[in-house]
Amino acid sequence: MHNKIFSLIFLFAPFFTQISLADPFIGKALVYRGAGACSSCSESAYKMAGLAGYEAKYVDPTERKQNLFEGVALYIQPGGKSLDVAKAMTPELKNNLLNFIRNGGGYVGFCAGAFYATEEIRDEGVAGLGIIPGHSWLWEKVKDAPTILQIRWEDQTRDLYWEGGPYLDFSKVDMAKTPVEIIATYNDGQVAAARTTFGLGRVFVTGVHPESPESWREGLDVHDSDGLDWDLAVQMIKWSARK
Repeated sequence: MHNKIFSLIFLFAPFFTQISLADPFIGKALVYRGAGACSSCSESAYKMAGLAGYEAKYVDPTERKQNLFEGVALYIQPGGKSLDVAKAMTPELKNNLLNFIRNGGGYVGFCAGAFYATEEIRDEGVAGLGIIPGHSWLWEKVKDAPTILQIRWEDQTRDLYWEGGPYLDFSKVDMAKTPVEIIATYNDGQVAAARTTFGLGRVFVTGVHPESPESWREGLDVHDSDGLDWDLAVQMIKWSARK
């Protein structure tokens, strides 16, 4: 995924909503960090959890603790390489994560986290979590990655950072019986972000990167007209965690 060095500038980047890191924490969040996730992707997800009001803690894919999710409201799977994540995550962690969501926990997936949320990762024959119906495919309508794409997010058009992320395919899903809400689309109409429920839990995934810092945009030949999109990442977190 993203190989640029994480910039300290990111830690002081302006945030254009009224969310403050000084606000009291309203819950705990776990953020994946390890094989398959670039360090800046995990750091960015960690930052968003804090901005949303959650006390974040990193979790390693080799984690096996049965009580890992006690007192936790949210789990975030950051960008990276979903196939590597699937191979690295212990069966214990995967089962605990599924039970956590099924029993009311929240899941947010950015890019690779969206790939991993579906039953199969692309057409590689590697199982994902299966917490959102349908299939995830690489969106291949542009030649250059990373880049900035115009995304229709609910009732607004936003410029969002993209780097090899998926689109979500619900063509074989009975949408009348499955509570999937399409939140964002690419310029060809394919689904860029969606949310649903899994058991008692909530799942919100996106193929683009609303959590991306300014440093990821350095050197791009395209203009980001509306700047950082952290408000959308916070929206994803708060909805998934029911806060």
